[in-house]
Amino acid sequence: MDASAVPASLARGRKTIHLGPEIARAWRLHRFITKVNHQREAKARFFSKLLEDFAVGRAERDLKSLIDRAPRVAHRRIEESFEDVPIGQVSIGDALLVRAGEVVPVDGQITSPSASLDESAVTGEPIPVTRRAGEAARSGTINAGETFEMQASATAGESTYAGIIKMVTAAQTAKAPFIRMVDRYALLLLPVTLVMAGAAWAFSHDPIRGLAVFVAATPCPLILAAPVAFIAGAAQAARRGILIKGGGPLEMLARARTVMFDKTGTLTVGGARLVAIETAPGEDPDEALRLAASLEQASHHVVAAAIVSAALDKGLSLQIPAKVRETVGSGLEGVVDGRKVCVGSHQLVYGGGRPEEWAGRALRRASWRSALSVFVSVDGRAIGALLLADELRREAPRAVQALRGAGVSRIVMVTGDRADAAETIGAALDLDAVLSDRVPSDKVEAVAMEQRLNPTVMVGDGINDAPALAAADIGIAMGARGASASSEAADVVILVDQLDRVSDAVAIARRTRLIALQSIVVGMALSGTAMGAAAFGWLTPVAGALTQEAIDVAVILNALRALSPGRAPHRHSMPAAAARNLHHDHQRLEASLDRLRQIADALDDAAAGTAMEYIVEANRIVGKEIVEHEREDEKFVYPRLSSFLSDGNGLFAMSRAHREIRHLARLLARLADGLCPYESDRYMISDAQRIIESIECLVRIHNAQEEDIYETAVANWDGEVRPVEAGKPGAISGRGAAAPGPAAQSAPKSSLGWRMPAGALVTLAFASGWLTWSLRRDTAAHYVTQKVERGSIVRAVSATGAVNPVTTAPLGTQVSGMIQALYCNVDTKVKAGQLCAKIDPRPYQAAADQQKANLELAKAQLEKDKTALSKAKAAFERNQILATQKAVSRASFNKSRNAYDQALAQTALDETSIAIGEAELHTAETSLGHTDIVSPVDGTVVSRRAEMGQMVEASSETPLFQIATDLTLMKLDANVSEKDIGEVKLGDKATSTVASFANHPFTGEVTQISQSPRTIEDAVTYGVVISAPNSNLLLKPGMTAAIRIVVDRRDNVLRAPDQALRYLPAGHAAPSSSARTPDASSQIWILRDGEPTAIPVQLGLDDGACTEVVKGDLESGDEAIVGEGKDASEKVTAKCRN
Repeated sequence: MDASAVPASLARGRKTIHLGPEIARAWRLHRFITKVNHQREAKARFFSKLLEDFAVGRAERDLKSLIDRAPRVAHRRIEESFEDVPIGQVSIGDALLVRAGEVVPVDGQITSPSASLDESAVTGEPIPVTRRAGEAARSGTINAGETFEMQASATAGESTYAGIIKMVTAAQTAKAPFIRMVDRYALLLLPVTLVMAGAAWAFSHDPIRGLAVFVAATPCPLILAAPVAFIAGAAQAARRGILIKGGGPLEMLARARTVMFDKTGTLTVGGARLVAIETAPGEDPDEALRLAASLEQASHHVVAAAIVSAALDKGLSLQIPAKVRETVGSGLEGVVDGRKVCVGSHQLVYGGGRPEEWAGRALRRASWRSALSVFVSVDGRAIGALLLADELRREAPRAVQALRGAGVSRIVMVTGDRADAAETIGAALDLDAVLSDRVPSDKVEAVAMEQRLNPTVMVGDGINDAPALAAADIGIAMGARGASASSEAADVVILVDQLDRVSDAVAIARRTRLIALQSIVVGMALSGTAMGAAAFGWLTPVAGALTQEAIDVAVILNALRALSPGRAPHRHSMPAAAARNLHHDHQRLEASLDRLRQIADALDDAAAGTAMEYIVEANRIVGKEIVEHEREDEKFVYPRLSSFLSDGNGLFAMSRAHREIRHLARLLARLADGLCPYESDRYMISDAQRIIESIECLVRIHNAQEEDIYETAVANWDGEVRPVEAGKPGAISGRGAAAPGPAAQSAPKSSLGWRMPAGALVTLAFASGWLTWSLRRDTAAHYVTQKVERGSIVRAVSATGAVNPVTTAPLGTQVSGMIQALYCNVDTKVKAGQLCAKIDPRPYQAAADQQKANLELAKAQLEKDKTALSKAKAAFERNQILATQKAVSRASFNKSRNAYDQALAQTALDETSIAIGEAELHTAETSLGHTDIVSPVDGTVVSRRAEMGQMVEASSETPLFQIATDLTLMKLDANVSEKDIGEVKLGDKATSTVASFANHPFTGEVTQISQSPRTIEDAVTYGVVISAPNSNLLLKPGMTAAIRIVVDRRDNVLRAPDQALRYLPAGHAAPSSSARTPDASSQIWILRDGEPTAIPVQLGLDDGACTEVVKGDLESGDEAIVGEGKDASEKVTAKCRN
């Protein structure tokens, strides 16, 4: 039998072949082994698919629960009553009722005087906001106050919440399919096996060798080892409280280079927390908190819950309030312990009065910290203010550092919060970029921009994060207390409330991928070695089968190493009980530090005697509690702690902090010793205040650093210490970042060292040699051609730019003061003269009243002086007549004349004072009028930088509002490189697209070309302005546009593909000129009568795919050669543009 017939016989399934009984036995053995392998591969594929089907099914259920959260029914007004209708029947303009606790069904404008809305589902911000009549209410937000009415401005399908659902669906369906690592290596195994088996048979003329190669070849490192490694890695992650939905997300997570974080609930605690208590002079902060919390027990507001929780954490005893009355959006009034208590905004507490000096300081501090201020008054007198804000997670800095240590090169925060609050968090964590004021669609765009550079991970917890989580390469949801919608849209869910689990997930994924790669490379290298041995006749088919099984077991055992946490440097671990005691010592010290902070604040305006008492008390706290604590740490704790750390250098810096604390304590003691009230002055009190503040800040930072060291020294902080502290009253939830678990340690390098890649390279080199030899035996050339045809050549320049309104009017303030009211928001349509904001007019009204009173006094004085002038004039004239008659003395005459002159001068002075008073009154009235901030033009508000209670300066260069006069015509501010700017001309047509409408091109025209260069990332560019009609209002200010400017076009010309211009048959010398201008000569090889023929041509315009042929012996339909292939079936990879 001819050798070439054996494969055909095998393929037809013949049980025996006429080449002897040994081949028949080998063939039966091969069929048995193949059957076993097929069964094993089927089981592995079934197991892997089962896991991924579970993840897909979960994601589908999650999306359904996101849809189920949407409101179903709306209360629509019908004359004087309301009826329940499906939200699909709500039309624009319908009057709707939203009851307390209900979800706003559609977008609309509030018609009630005010409404309190929990917008956390849409913006992610935890503190409810108060919206006034005429302001927008977005669907998906929750009514956190009393019942209110609104007017629908959009249907259910076009509202905000429906848009979030659409974005999640679009992101999940648009995500590109992921090519698994196994699939890449699988492409190599089959051709190598075929080549080696064929080569063994061809050289030895022994089909047994070819059969032995087939038997020794095993795909199990790909089919079993890699999935086992990824499933084991997912199991290891689950032990750390990390749910990874399949092997694909785990593998993609290992490739991540960029991590994007949401702010609220992810980098921060995610809720209103009491951060400070400001009190009136002489008032007790704990008493102010106790009274406020007692009254707030009667409210269901989220801020009330935060105040009550803070009081309970401090162990304060609360009383049941009576006669409680709630003012929606402002606060509560009631009776506690027989006293009338009022808790709410400063407008509610002070009414129309001016806040006291300490209250103004509290408002400024609240503004600096982006905090909400809640004032407390007792019997009509304000006693304190509670500042509530969202706090940075204590473990956030360590989590960010761990991510950088795990190989993440870029960390970005994207949030819907204001820029000032976001920049504060970004600076504290040293992030690479901070993106603020981003709605869900903006977050999706930001993720898409980062994906163009690196594989991107998005970490979030709210419903507003769900679209971005679905759009990212890997979405990680903080699922311990976040929205279920985000957990459902994500690929990875963190099941414990610890941000450092993100870095653990990345470390586990990278170690798992490394183990999978080891299993694949080592397994394939061993298989290649066995195949080579079989090809040389050193392995029989039976020995090859046994070798195959040994390789399978070896790679699977190696893959199972992903179940273990990996190697870590050996060291003794600190007992959990000892770490717990040290942690509780720090907690007990917090009360002393809080008291020091209260004393430092009270010294601002304390009398001399009171200040002396405060300083003595502070000295007692520092000496008996803080210094004693630090001495015990230095003497007993640090010597024992050094044995649990791999490097004790960190403790040297901690000891330096101890010395600084003791030094400051000595300064305070020297100042306090022998202090008498009559000896104290403001400078001495200020010195004491600075020392107390320094001690308090230094001890807090020092304690936080010690907490990090304790976590590093304890082997299982999360399992032994954190659960205990979380269960204790007053325990701090989410305290400092846990020490990196074993999975977070870098995976050790394989002991195989260079042997793995060397074995794989030898195998690949052998296979490639035989493959190259077999391919070169066939010397017949097959040409790949493309027709020369007529068409259009369009030369275009590509650029990127920002979408901006053509004309914007900045609206600022001409006077300084506190913003009292806001009437305009982003997207509000305004008319010229419409009131957008109001500055507190009381100071300016008082000034105008004062000037008016001064003017009246000046006028009264003028009338009085005119009367005196008349008398002086009459006396002077009488004496003048008598003087001519010698009837009066010269001295009397001179006296009357002087009196008359003085009266004239005084009258003139009074008239001047009246003129000045009128001018000053006009100036005061003008300033009073400027407290109304009105729009200068008709248009739409595109940005707002004003907030209620914010202090603004007339000299500020930053406008409070930006108003676009016309959004139907936008401009694209593009940056064109210096290489292309010479081709761009005024009037050139342009097309552009934005990420939100990728399939909707926008047309425009070049209207302006800048002559001054701009350097962006070391590249010189020039500004080009493109006018773009926007009649459908799809373009929004701030969008990023991809722009294509048409700089030249030629129609119905003969064009040849650029590939044909680069083609050169083997054995022909390349043209001497390496550059080609549009009119340069060149040649094109065409296929005539089956032979390549060179045709000289003169070339014209080039669009990057095809070039215009100006002159040459070419006709439409000629076959231009663009390359050579193994057969004529190969296709052209690029064609001319239409």
